[in-house]
Amino acid sequence: MSVSHPRASRIAVLGTSLVQQNHFGNETSLATSARGWMSWAEVLSHGRLSCPVHHDPSVPPGWEPSNRPGVSRFFSGLNFGVSGQKAIEIERRLPRLLQSDFDLIVVDAGTNDMMVETRQTIADTRARIASTLLAAGKTVILLPILARGIEKWPAGGAERAKAHWINRQSIEFATRHANCHVFDWNSAWVDPESEFGEPYAGYSNDGTHFSVLGGFAVGKALADYLETIVPRVPTRILPRDNRFDPVNNPLGNLASDLGAETTTEREQQSHSLGGKLVHPGTGAWLEAICDIDVPAHDNVLGISLRLKDVSAEGQEAIALAPFRAEDGAVFAFPHTQWKGALRTPPLKLRPGRTEPELYLDVILRPGSKPLEIDVSRIDIRSVSSPVRA
Repeated sequence: MSVSHPRASRIAVLGTSLVQQNHFGNETSLATSARGWMSWAEVLSHGRLSCPVHHDPSVPPGWEPSNRPGVSRFFSGLNFGVSGQKAIEIERRLPRLLQSDFDLIVVDAGTNDMMVETRQTIADTRARIASTLLAAGKTVILLPILARGIEKWPAGGAERAKAHWINRQSIEFATRHANCHVFDWNSAWVDPESEFGEPYAGYSNDGTHFSVLGGFAVGKALADYLETIVPRVPTRILPRDNRFDPVNNPLGNLASDLGAETTTEREQQSHSLGGKLVHPGTGAWLEAICDIDVPAHDNVLGISLRLKDVSAEGQEAIALAPFRAEDGAVFAFPHTQWKGALRTPPLKLRPGRTEPELYLDVILRPGSKPLEIDVSRIDIRSVSSPVRA
């Protein structure tokens, strides 16, 4: 088999809740999540990487989260994560997902098997999943079994030993197969000072899944890792005259203002972006993207880009939506300075003529000092329908 190069930008992800939680939706909205490692890889790559999804309330058999009949993920696209699934259930979904258009796929499988299956069974199923994808011409990035806190896997328990063995098998599998690689997300997740290889403090909300800080750390590492594998997309350049024109440039920018300096002085504040937007017509699919530069700040709980269809049946598409606990508490953002590109999932305009709206939503802890964010290269435009026939 020859070594191939994936097309720029489009990244598929396959696995369990650790994958599904990069996105979440309901009847009226779809968002990338601030706890998501793929979400942060998209942001911190400045838009070079993309895991495209779109709103879809359907319930394909075998794709129900946590095996709850009739429950929808509320999205389709290249996030193939389904919470609660064992590796064999992920393997059964391969024929359907291989109907999608992608070249490179990041694979998580086996974490939900650790307490019920043998190490060999788990390793063999992971190898079969990778082999099927490779045979279909895909570039495969294997993820090791993600380390857990001792509240989930006891210190010195069998699960930890099995995970180390399985992860070694994945490395050896990748060395024997062209177009197969391993991204060790544990390298950004595990505290090297931890006796039992637990995640850094604050990186997980429950000892298993990602908090915002954990998603940021792993996403940053993944964006850096994929720089050597995924070709670069063209730099985003926004000539001021590249504006929407229904006759000559129906794919032009719908925004009139391409930048903004926002100052958040309250606990929650929504900053209108883009100036006076243009309505391109009912049924159009829109996507919004902008660059942001966030200074170091100790009390940030949320920074999201929100594209809103204000029609009676309109929906919202959100980039980097805040991650909330069951009691409504919001998990903190990184304290350090960071910059990147926020891109919303595509949004289909419902019947109506009122112009869509774009906002930068910021959440701070009570009593925080103001936060100034530089927003640039605001781009809102029509995109091709993401729905596959």
